[in-house]
Amino acid sequence: IGFGEVLPKGEYTLVNDILNNEEEELQAKVGDKVVAYDDEPPIDTVLGVEIFPIVHVKTQEKIYISLEDIKWNAGQKYHPIVV
Repeated sequence: IGFGEVLPKGEYTLVNDILNNEEEELQAKVGDKVVAYDDEPPIDTVLGVEIFPIVHVKTQEKIYISLEDIKWNAGQKYHPIVV
């Protein structure tokens, strides 16, 4: 998924497990649904990878992901990539 500088509003599925950096515990698993309720700019860049806040649907907690951690959910009303 390549969006440029913003993670578009929408629902996504995790393709990687997400660990809590502080406690190194599993925070979200592959296949879990996550939502960006607004277009989200990156909050940080780590080793050249942009990091975005997103909400984990199951727990309603904010987690932090890269674009490589998610895939777009088909069947939504619009697609975030506009050509």
